[in-house]
Amino acid sequence: MHYDNEFPLYSPEARARLYNFYTPPWYSNGWWYISPWLWYDGNKHGTNVYPAWRTKILNAMTRPAPFTCSMWGIYNQNTGSGIVYAKFRNDSTITFSGTIRFVLTEDSVYFAAPNGDNWHNHVARDYLPDTGGTAVTINPGDSVIVSRNFTIQPDWNVNKCEIVTWIQCDTMLPDTTKEIWQAGIVKVTDLTGIGEMISQKPTSTEVVPIPNPCVDHTTFIFSQGIGEPYCISIFDITGKKLREFKGIAAKNAIEIVEWDLKDKAGKKVNPGIYFYIFTTCSKSTSGKIVIR
Repeated sequence: MHYDNEFPLYSPEARARLYNFYTPPWYSNGWWYISPWLWYDGNKHGTNVYPAWRTKILNAMTRPAPFTCSMWGIYNQNTGSGIVYAKFRNDSTITFSGTIRFVLTEDSVYFAAPNGDNWHNHVARDYLPDTGGTAVTINPGDSVIVSRNFTIQPDWNVNKCEIVTWIQCDTMLPDTTKEIWQAGIVKVTDLTGIGEMISQKPTSTEVVPIPNPCVDHTTFIFSQGIGEPYCISIFDITGKKLREFKGIAAKNAIEIVEWDLKDKAGKKVNPGIYFYIFTTCSKSTSGKIVIR
C-alpha cells in the first residue's frame, strides 16, 4: 500500500525504494511498477504465483551467507524513540563492498484495501534515516557496526513494529536484483541492550561510547550527579582538538551525548583512531574511538 498516496499506508520512501529496481513489467503498452512482481535468477514471475516465489526464496535462504548479523539497542516507551545497532561480520575470505540499510516495519495492519486485502504484513513505515543507507567495505574477518535513531509514531502499534537491516550488493544483476548477503530483524520492544547497560549505573569516571568501532556516529553514555557540569573533548592522533561537548547533568542523572563524527567546522572526520577526554569537576578519564 505504499504505491499511491491516497491510501493511509502510503510511504514515499518505500515507493522510491521500489523504483530503484528495474525492469518493471510491460502492461497495456507501457512499463508499470506494480505489486506484486518478482524477478528472480533471470526469470520474471508475474502476479498470483506466490507458491513459486516461496520455493525460490526459501531455496535462496538455505545458501551459506558470507556475513553474520547481530542487532541490539534501546527503546524508550515514554518518548516513543530509541536507537538500534547492527553488527555485520565478514566470515568469508574476500573483501565485500556494499550498503547497509534499515527499515522500520509494522506487521498485521488492518486496512480494507480496494483490491480486497484487509490485513497487511511488514508495512514499510520508515527507512532509517532514508533509503540511501551506509556504504561500507569490510575485509575478511572484520566487522562493522552501524546505528540508527528511530521514532514510533502515535498511530503505530509498537508491539507489532520491527526493525529490519541488511547488507546489500550495489551491483545490479541481469535479473534486476541487487543481492542481499545477510539480514537481521528485531522487535522494537526487544531492544534492551543499551538500556541494560544504563541500568548498571556507571560511575562518573566511566564513559561508554557505543558503538565502538563506529561508522556514522557514536554515543557517550555516563552517570553524572544531577546539576554537575561535564565536558567531553575529542582529539585526533596529533593532539588537535576536533570537537567539544559541554553540559550540565539533567534530572535523570544518566547522560547520553551523541557525536556525529564531525569536527567543530561541521566536516566529517576521516576513518582512523581518535581519543576523548571526559572531565567533571573532580575527576577525568580518557579513551579511544575507532572510526571505520
